[in-house]
Amino acid sequence: MLTVGIRKKSRVPGVMITQFIENMPEGKSHPDFTRKPIALTIQEGKFAFFKAIVTGDPQPTVSWSRNNGDVSDTSRYQTKYDSHSNEHTFEMPNVMPDQADTYKCFATNEYGQATVTVVLNLVSIRIKLHSKISPRMWTLKQYLKEKGGSCRVFRPKSEQPEIKEGEVDPKLWELLMSADKKDYESICLEFGITDFRWMLKKLNEMKKEREEEQAEFVRNLSNLRPIQVNADGTASFELDMDLLEISSRIFLYKDGEMIPYTKELGDKMKHSLRQVGKKYIFSVRDLVSDDAGLYQLDVEDVTMFSTDFKIPMVDFLVKIEEVKAMEREDAVFECVLSHPSSKILWFGKNVPLEKGEKYDIEVSEDKLIHRLVVKDCMVVDKGIYSACAGIKSCSSWLIVEADKSAQAGKKSARKTTRAGGSGMDLQKVAEEQQIKLEKEREERKEQIKAAKEAAAAANAPEAPVEAPAVIKPVAKGPEPSKYGGCDISKTEC
Repeated sequence: MLTVGIRKKSRVPGVMITQFIENMPEGKSHPDFTRKPIALTIQEGKFAFFKAIVTGDPQPTVSWSRNNGDVSDTSRYQTKYDSHSNEHTFEMPNVMPDQADTYKCFATNEYGQATVTVVLNLVSIRIKLHSKISPRMWTLKQYLKEKGGSCRVFRPKSEQPEIKEGEVDPKLWELLMSADKKDYESICLEFGITDFRWMLKKLNEMKKEREEEQAEFVRNLSNLRPIQVNADGTASFELDMDLLEISSRIFLYKDGEMIPYTKELGDKMKHSLRQVGKKYIFSVRDLVSDDAGLYQLDVEDVTMFSTDFKIPMVDFLVKIEEVKAMEREDAVFECVLSHPSSKILWFGKNVPLEKGEKYDIEVSEDKLIHRLVVKDCMVVDKGIYSACAGIKSCSSWLIVEADKSAQAGKKSARKTTRAGGSGMDLQKVAEEQQIKLEKEREERKEQIKAAKEAAAAANAPEAPVEAPAVIKPVAKGPEPSKYGGCDISKTEC
């Protein structure tokens, strides 16, 4: 067999294929990647890994290498294959700084070879102190030790000291520095801060310092959009950021812990960061309750944006259903929640909807029943509509039928009727849920009361043990006289 080197194009960007023979036998194929490993930025000491899925007939063998060093040390580099998922994994437990490098994955069979390159970046968390204080770089632990536990960086929960009475949670300042001014009051009240004058003075000082630090890496920072759930079940936040140096490293944190992310579109990794021009969009997929927390985006060692992801424990008791409406009729989607919520998110064809001329959003007094009214339906309004509450969502179609009775070339008359609705007695469902919630509240109150009473009884001081009474001896009087009980010492009897 004559060996040649024919370049072939892969369907996956970034994959280089070399075919070894000119004429491929029928039913055989050169290797290719259906999933290539993705670049990874991770904190030293963490568990790092690359994953790949390859195809080819015969089945290709997969090998790994790095540009500056070898991967033969099995205590530091481990390769695995899962026959069920067809995934090849290259693992680096307890990854260290000297392992930061460019790695290559090779898939080879007798008809060709597919190669992909991937970069591993490692980060040692360091805090750069102001030059007036010290010109050197300190590690986080050193800095905290010197500063007695206070730090401008929001730290992992495992490293956060207990907040004592009268102290301010550092999370407050991180949220305020990225928040809109109209949200200051609600954020402060959530953290028990009522002295707004003191808060604003302190915040302005911290913002000035933060902006000076940010200016070292970005020209401009704007359009900060807090994290929220999307119609497709993901959550995302975004910001516009003009970097001074495109090579500046971007890190993502959740509750102070660095999280790995992908920049590859369509990848199934939990977290991703997508750049569109100067806009950066961070997304979280496959949402669960543990995804709640404080998310932060840093450039090098400076925080650019902080946003708090809150996940209310709520579900849909009644989901929205398909609505068939006539042209120029109103369409109604309605649902019932398991727990009260003053607002849920509505989407039409993946676009967020707000109350206005086209849409009406209604909430019942008990905050359990929610409605979306699509006013004056037209054929272009046809599509999928969604309701999102916390990390739960439900979707359904709006079908708009053209008004055949309208005269050709003329707009049909506006209808006063409403189409849709769940067809259920939503008020009854809501009332039954209110009774259930009230019962649960009362049960919790009783449990708390019983727990407090048990704790009080356990901590109550023991009653002092009374000393036995001392019986004082009674002084004996003179013996009674044998003469009728008369004391003979006295003159009279």
